[in-house]
Amino acid sequence: MTKQPPKRSQASKSDSVGKLRIISGSLRSRTIEFQTDPRTRPMKDRTREAMFNLLGADLEGFVACDLFAGSGILAIEAISRGATAAVAIELLDKAVNEMRVNATRLGVIDQLIVHRADTFKWHKNLPDQFRQMGIRIPAFHSDRWCVFVCPPYQLWESNPEEMKELLDKWIDSAPVGSLFAIELDQSTSPDVLPSWIDWQKRLYRPALVAIGEKTTPSNPYLS
Repeated sequence: MTKQPPKRSQASKSDSVGKLRIISGSLRSRTIEFQTDPRTRPMKDRTREAMFNLLGADLEGFVACDLFAGSGILAIEAISRGATAAVAIELLDKAVNEMRVNATRLGVIDQLIVHRADTFKWHKNLPDQFRQMGIRIPAFHSDRWCVFVCPPYQLWESNPEEMKELLDKWIDSAPVGSLFAIELDQSTSPDVLPSWIDWQKRLYRPALVAIGEKTTPSNPYLS
C-alpha cells in the first residue's frame, strides 16, 4: 500500500501561520493563510509566477486540477486567472479545512471543489471520479484542463512508478488542448516526464518547472 511521505501526513508542533499572495487576476494581491510545517515545501512566489507566465496569463475556458494541493494556492490562483472551476486534492484534514475557509473568504467557494484524499488512491478509479466531477462542475468534460502536479520532491525518487502512472492516466484522460504544469526538484531527471508531450522546461532553483500541452488524443507511441 502506497503512503504519502510523513512530511505531508503528520502535523508538526512547530506549525506557524503563513501567508501566500495571489499574483494576478481578479483576486490579485489578496492573500490566503495556512499552517506552515517546516517539513513541507511551499512553492516560492517567483516559481509560481514563472509557472503561470509559461501557462499564459488567461486560463479562461480551463478547469484547473491540483493533484497535491497543500495550501490550495495554485487552484485559487487559477480561478483568479479565469479558470471556470478548480479541483484540489489534499491528504491533510487541516489543509482541506483551510482551503475551504480561504475560498469562502475570497468568494470562490462555489468554484473550488476540495477533496480530502490520497492522490495515489484517488486516481485509481478515475472514470468514476471524473463522472462525479462532471456532475459537480458542468464544464469539466467540455473545457480543457490545467493540471498541476507539484508533489513533495521526494515522491519523484521514492514513488517513481506511482508518479509515472499518475501522469500517464491524467494525460491520457485529459481533453486535447489541456495543459500540464509539473514541478520537479532540480536534481530529478526530466526523463520521468512522458516523452510524447513536448515539455517546456525552466530552472528556478531549487525547482525545475515543466509545462506541456496535450496536442493529440492519445499516446502516439502506443498506436
